[in-house]
Amino acid sequence: MAVHHTGDHPGQDTDAAQAGADAGSSRGAGRRYTRSMLRRNSPVRVSFALASAATALTLTLGVVLVPQGQEPGTPRAAADLVGAPVAERVTTTSRDSERATAAPAADEVTESDVTTAGPDAAPVSGGSRGSDTGRGSGAADLPAYTVQDSGKPITELPALRVRTSDQVLRKLPPGPVPGDPFTFQIGTLNILGSQHARNGTGRAAALAGAIAGRGVDLVGLQEVQDDQLAVLRARLDGYSIWPGQSLGNQGVRLQIAFRDSLFEMVDSGSITTVFDFQQRPVPWVTLRERATGAEFHVIDVHNSPGGQEAGRDSATGEEIGLINSLKSTGKPVFIMGDTNEHTEFACRVAAATGMVGSNGLNASGGCNAGAGPIKIDHVLGVGGVDFSDHVVDYGAPVAASTDHAFVHATVTVTPGG
Repeated sequence: MAVHHTGDHPGQDTDAAQAGADAGSSRGAGRRYTRSMLRRNSPVRVSFALASAATALTLTLGVVLVPQGQEPGTPRAAADLVGAPVAERVTTTSRDSERATAAPAADEVTESDVTTAGPDAAPVSGGSRGSDTGRGSGAADLPAYTVQDSGKPITELPALRVRTSDQVLRKLPPGPVPGDPFTFQIGTLNILGSQHARNGTGRAAALAGAIAGRGVDLVGLQEVQDDQLAVLRARLDGYSIWPGQSLGNQGVRLQIAFRDSLFEMVDSGSITTVFDFQQRPVPWVTLRERATGAEFHVIDVHNSPGGQEAGRDSATGEEIGLINSLKSTGKPVFIMGDTNEHTEFACRVAAATGMVGSNGLNASGGCNAGAGPIKIDHVLGVGGVDFSDHVVDYGAPVAASTDHAFVHATVTVTPGG
């Protein structure tokens, strides 16, 4: 029966004998040292291996690695050389005395016998790992860096010079402010409803192209049907359209379209007038010009056709009342639409409100109908408005898409004028 002893192991005598033999051999010392380091699971294993190699060279060849700038007679611990520039020098020390000094007395060399002095080395805490015993007691500092004069003079940079430009800086004009005049394109267009002629959506698409293509920023539309409204919304990219369907089925017939980049709607409303023996909402909006913040009112109308004079007269009276109500706010007012009258509506409105037409119509000294051709589609304004470039437009695709002219003009508004 085998008995295990907790004291001396029978194999210890053999190991001790082997250690003694190896102590007399520099090669044995190097092997034990390297084997010991490789068995350790240490983060500085590479540094230990380099130190082992340096020790082996010292023991076997009598070669000492010396940091650059240090005298050969003062060798340093091999571990101190890790990461430092070195020069190889041969010492006059006896090879036998080196072996006697370097040979360890114990069976193995442990980590506590070697101290690393690489650039990132740090003290090891706990147990005997931080001890300074044995041949590798403490890592000496690396040689101090010295600053040497290069012998080259420092070149002075030339002085900076300020040159005067021949160009005169010009101030940019200030941006628009409240009260500044602003200019845009305004118009009116009866698109001929789908119930009156075929291909209503195709014609609406073509007329939407005409509005955008002519650069008209604000337009009153008449005879709009639901299917045409959908097309106008899709094709007038960058425009808002009001009232849409918010005023009911009858309210769809009259729409006000305006360019979003220039205007924003800040208020809206409607009145009811007679049209073709029916009651119909007449929409109005208050727009704010984005650049200056100035506000103005816009009304879109369509009065009764043919022999319905009484209906037209009634509606005109209601519309004059709305103009004067909005005018009392001190803001400019525009009215546009299909009035179904060449001069009567415009002259009556101009006399009662002080409005002027885009074609020059005015009520000064009676009724001045303005430049022809005089059509039943009118654009009028009051409150610091100045019209120019009045056009009665039958150009393509207008003539093929509706039975009305596209009347549009340029207008400059001077708030408070």
